[in-house]
Amino acid sequence: MNPPVSIASRDFGRLRQIAVQALASRDPVGRFLFSELERAVVIDSPAPPLTVRLDDWVTFRADDDQPLESRILVLPGHYRRNALHLSVLSPVGAALVGLRPGARMHYQGVDGVQHVATVESLEPPEGVISLMQRRSARARPPSSGDHPNGTGPTAA
Repeated sequence: MNPPVSIASRDFGRLRQIAVQALASRDPVGRFLFSELERAVVIDSPAPPLTVRLDDWVTFRADDDQPLESRILVLPGHYRRNALHLSVLSPVGAALVGLRPGARMHYQGVDGVQHVATVESLEPPEGVISLMQRRSARARPPSSGDHPNGTGPTAA
């Protein structure tokens, strides 16, 4: 039995568009992603669902005997670095999208071998500051100890 899939409404249209494009080019991962979107519950809420989402971190195992990996799930056009990004059009990326922590999803790798992906966490890896945290820190007003021109305190 496949685990439930919940997709934020802000992600659904972009994911569907990518899946349809991949289907048109006969991409087997596109077919898998499309089928997952067809069974997904779309969440239209200001509070995002606690599931694997586009542009957010996911820590997962590709198989039970594999090490943990932490990546940001991205659209194929936003994929830049293998060590940082996971494309939603990769077999494991399509398997993880919309899953809750603890969920396990069967998927077929590009080599035709069956795998089981497990969502371990939705938090960035330890020691990594997420982009959202950096953005909110930049947007905060300066504290009383911050120098107004950004040069920092000066010695007297």
